Parts: sequence; structure tokens; C-alpha cells
Amino acid sequence: MAKPYNDRKMGLGDPIASKLRDFCEANYRCAALDVIREAVEEHINRRLENQEIKERYEAARRKRLKMPEQVVQLVPKNGN
Repeated sequence: MAKPYNDRKMGLGDPIASKLRDFCEANYRCAALDVIREAVEEHINRRLENQEIKERYEAARRKRLKMPEQVVQLVPKNGN
């Protein structure tokens, strides 16, 4: 069973911290970190529906992963 939520590490502040604590208790005493991870994932996916944000997100991701800006097409050595 998950430990009760303690806001000292996260610093969410009230009323969000209290809402999260109550939700975790009501949701079979689930882990707060699991709720936060799911919420962040849902929020990111919803915001990426905006094309401008999606493009900036993809550029930031490519930069962090040191990926090239353009796609490189690989061609077999024998030319096929």
C-alpha cells in the first residue's frame, strides 16, 4: 500500500496538495507519484494537439537527444 502523500518534496501547495492527498486516499490509497505521472502524460498529449507547441516540443526533443534536423535516407551499398 502506498504511503500517504506528503507535500514537502513536491511543493505543490494547497489546494492542489490537499486535493491530491484526498484523491489518493479515495483511489484505493494509490501512490501520488502515479497520479502525477498520469496527469502530466495526459496534459502533454492534450497540449501537443496544438501544432505550434508540437513543433517546438519536437525541436526541443531533437536538441536534447542531439538528433539531426533533417531525416537522412539510407541507401544500400549495392544501389538497390
